[in-house]
Amino acid sequence: MAPGHMARRVLITGANGGIGFEVAKQILAKGHNIILTCRDASKAEKAVALLEPTAKVSGGSVEYAILDLANLDNVRLGATSLLNRHPKLDVLVANAGVMSNAPPGAPLQRTVDGQELTLQANHLGHFLLIHLLLPALLAAPAGRVVVVSSELHRKVKGVEGSSGSSTSGSSNAQGLTDIHPGGSGATASPQWLPRLSTAGTSSGAPTAPAVATAPAATSAPPPPWATAPPQPCPLSGMQLYCLSKLYNLWFVSGLAARLPPHVTANAVTPGWVPGTSLGRDAPWLARLVYQNVFPLLPITVSVPEGARRVVAVCLGEAEGAVRGGYFSRGKQAEPSAEARDKAAAEELWRLSEAAAGIAPGAYVPAEGKAGPAGAQ
Repeated sequence: MAPGHMARRVLITGANGGIGFEVAKQILAKGHNIILTCRDASKAEKAVALLEPTAKVSGGSVEYAILDLANLDNVRLGATSLLNRHPKLDVLVANAGVMSNAPPGAPLQRTVDGQELTLQANHLGHFLLIHLLLPALLAAPAGRVVVVSSELHRKVKGVEGSSGSSTSGSSNAQGLTDIHPGGSGATASPQWLPRLSTAGTSSGAPTAPAVATAPAATSAPPPPWATAPPQPCPLSGMQLYCLSKLYNLWFVSGLAARLPPHVTANAVTPGWVPGTSLGRDAPWLARLVYQNVFPLLPITVSVPEGARRVVAVCLGEAEGAVRGGYFSRGKQAEPSAEARDKAAAEELWRLSEAAAGIAPGAYVPAEGKAGPAGAQ
């Protein structure tokens, strides 16, 4: 730690491997204190053991917390434990994410909360976690929320309006299409969140069984004929991932407008980093190519470089002065037109509050709300 600089406490979700682990390592090397959140205790313990030598050299510290973003009750329990242990938090990095290789029409995967798995793990779980940990961020002299997004958010396109401009949000809710006419991805709309949840299932339609994120019950499973067939998902796993990355940017837009001046929220993409475990659910040959051949391509980014870009937004002085920004290729950039749709961002905010069980207008504690320009 450089003289005159205070050690910061940084929480990173999904940090037992990949970009999250490397971000933790680089921040830890600067003498800061790291909290890794992971779903699996054994993997978390291994990650901590690998980071402890760096902590000893730098004077920082590393610990872990168990947190499953695909289970909102687990998020609530984990956040309560974290607040009890650490009433002040300087930086929260929303890094964890999942990506499926399922094709369109594959069975819709839902969590125990009835939400589509990718949208909950990549967006809604973080939405709730950050809400619950805001008291700790507000207690810091200069808190930061850093959401890891992706350039793949540009694949999600709005519907062409009569003026020829691309639009998204509630104006297109009734005309929501499964696939953008150009074929590049899902239509940009917040309405995918309720539509793909159990709340959005039409009357009489079969629902998919929830994805198990907690220890299974000891009772015997129901016989196959007693279980409704899973509902097909109109989007592929990649389209869901791209959509979740757009949701990240809409979330950051809404959050930055609501936070007081001493707490910032920004999004960052580390770039295309194929050396991580993000594609771990792909077939073995595709996974082998993704993790060992793609990293050799000149258009890809190494894990250390991708992490460095995230670390800059977490700790950089210039980056700390930005509110509601998007950083790509190591500098502030303009996201897609769809990502800049304020009405869509506000609609997603309302839908996310409802899905996470947060009262309207209660996301930021009263004592920490922004002034009139950012008031809810």
